[in-house]
Amino acid sequence: MQFLAALLMSVLLWWPGGGVAQQDWEPLPPPFCGELSEADCQLLIDSQEMMRNVSSLRLSMALEADVTGIPTIAEEDLAFEMQIDTTMHLDPEVYERMRRLAPEMGKDSDEELSDQYEQLGDLLVQFYETAAMDIQLQMALPRLLIDAVEQEEGVAPPEQIGLEMRLLDGYMYINMEKLAESSPELRAQLERERMNGWIGFDLVSQIRSDLLRSTSGTAESLQMGMWSAQLMNDETIRQLLEPYITVQRLDDEERNGEQVAVFRTSLDFARLAARPDFSRLLRVLVDRVGELTGEPMNDQEIGLTILGFQMIANVLARSSQFEMIQAIGVDAPYLHRQSFSVRLDFSGLLTFLALAGEELPAELQGARPIFTLDADFRYSDFDAAPPVEKPARARIIPLDSLDQETINLIS
Repeated sequence: MQFLAALLMSVLLWWPGGGVAQQDWEPLPPPFCGELSEADCQLLIDSQEMMRNVSSLRLSMALEADVTGIPTIAEEDLAFEMQIDTTMHLDPEVYERMRRLAPEMGKDSDEELSDQYEQLGDLLVQFYETAAMDIQLQMALPRLLIDAVEQEEGVAPPEQIGLEMRLLDGYMYINMEKLAESSPELRAQLERERMNGWIGFDLVSQIRSDLLRSTSGTAESLQMGMWSAQLMNDETIRQLLEPYITVQRLDDEERNGEQVAVFRTSLDFARLAARPDFSRLLRVLVDRVGELTGEPMNDQEIGLTILGFQMIANVLARSSQFEMIQAIGVDAPYLHRQSFSVRLDFSGLLTFLALAGEELPAELQGARPIFTLDADFRYSDFDAAPPVEKPARARIIPLDSLDQETINLIS
């Protein structure tokens, strides 16, 4: 069940605002504007502020990751795809308190950490009591991963995984019929356990109990996203990155009858990696990560870490691509779309390893592996998302009435 709780927390990290009441706002760093006009830059700023005040929305996310250029491995064997459609309603105050607490986890003494976990547990209870979500997920796993899991565990996971779940009034509902579509074996196992149709759990009560009380996994899910946001909002890091970031306004588009301004933001990683600014950036990042995690490195560890990153970056930078596209309403500056694209050519790294005397696996000899990641987020129904409703004829099951094997099956 911790996996499902962590999944709900992960969805929060895709929330572009947070719905924090204005009087509680901490100042946001200004967006990167590059050579944009003052009016265009102001539109980006206005969008940031408006999205912070959104308390409900609909989100459609598509994520694709693959590796091509390895002749002995079919491209589809290394492809991962995920599609999520969700409706979200959040309590702004609870969400903000969770955002503020998560980055502090693990930075203090064991006694203080225990207090923080207790605080997070209380906040999780409040979150699950007040939030409402409707999540539909479809995921396609790469064939190589399926084969590896089957070899290690003796059981192959499904190639396609579907999940439909809802969170409402502290109850988590899962459509077991949708889950059973993933594979005949899973359907048979669910039928043996009489898990069919919609089933629900009193998630709040279970979190309060010892059965699901551990919040460490949830804290880690939140921490990763919050730490990333903190690093990107760090003033020193932003100053070092700014000369290498280009922001352009592209041709306007129309979405749902509304004019939207389209902006492209890109990072010239090749130029950054070749400049002294990159060494300074790495040092700041290492120091900040040490501060956030409460585990600072010594000088020797810092030196080796920076050197390693510099060597890898110099090899990868020449053919890398980092790009973000945003579509923002012209009249009402809601963020309608945000997409990210990453491309890394690892052929130079393989050449470097071969020259260093490393023996490459046979399938990588002569290969030119290129990794690409594309993530597309589309937002709508700002502050007007449809209500999340309890599934009809949902069967409520007390988790304490189930054995651990069945709980693991549900998770």
